[in-house]
Amino acid sequence: MIPDTPGSGHHRRRQHGNPFNIRGPLAAPDWPTLFGRTAPFAVDVGFGRGAFVLELGRRHPEWNAVGLEIRKHLVDEVNERAAALGLRNVHAVLANANLHLEELLPAASVAFVSVNFPDPWYKKRHHKRRVVNPEWARALLSRLAPSAEVHAMTDYEPVGLQIRAVLEATPGLVNLDGLGGMAAASTTGIESERELSHTRRGEPIYRLRFRYQPG
Repeated sequence: MIPDTPGSGHHRRRQHGNPFNIRGPLAAPDWPTLFGRTAPFAVDVGFGRGAFVLELGRRHPEWNAVGLEIRKHLVDEVNERAAALGLRNVHAVLANANLHLEELLPAASVAFVSVNFPDPWYKKRHHKRRVVNPEWARALLSRLAPSAEVHAMTDYEPVGLQIRAVLEATPGLVNLDGLGGMAAASTTGIESERELSHTRRGEPIYRLRFRYQPG
C-alpha cells in the first residue's frame, strides 16, 4: 500500500473544501496524449491525500486512474507523487465532481468509480453539497461502461444510507450485496489511511458496491 505522505504544510490546511468554489466549464485534458494510450478509466472522487488513487493505479495498470479533487494543493501533491513513483497511469484533476463528470470523461469510458469518506456536510442546509445525489448519479451513468462498478464508503451512517438510497434508485445500478445491503469488508482490498484509522479504533465503516447493468 502506498503510504500517505502529506506535505509539510498539509496539517495547516483545511480538511474540506467548498465545491461551490469550482464552477463554470472545464476543458478536459487530451487523455490519450497525457496517458500515452487509450484505456478504461478508474475515477476516484475526492481523493484527499491520494494514497487510495495512487495504489489503485499501481494495482490496476490496465486502467487510467483519474483523481478528482477540489483542493489544488492536493491535486499538485498527487501528481508529483505519481511522477515520483513512475505511475504514468495516474493523474489528478482540479474539478467539481458534481459539475464536471460529463465534460471530463468520454461516454461509456469508466470501468470503476470510488467515493471514499466524502464530506458529510452535517448541517441540513449544506446537504446540497454532498457529492452523491440523484443528479450526480444520472450524469455518472452516461460515463459508465457496461459492468462498471461504483464503490463508496463512509464512517457516517446517515451518509452511507443516503448514498445507498440514491444509487439503488438509479436505473441500471445493482447493489452487489442485495437490495438494502452493505458490504461486510473492504470492497477493493485497498485501505486508505483514514479507513485504517477507523478500523484500528473499532469504529464502523459503511461500505457499498454497485455494478452498472444497463437495460
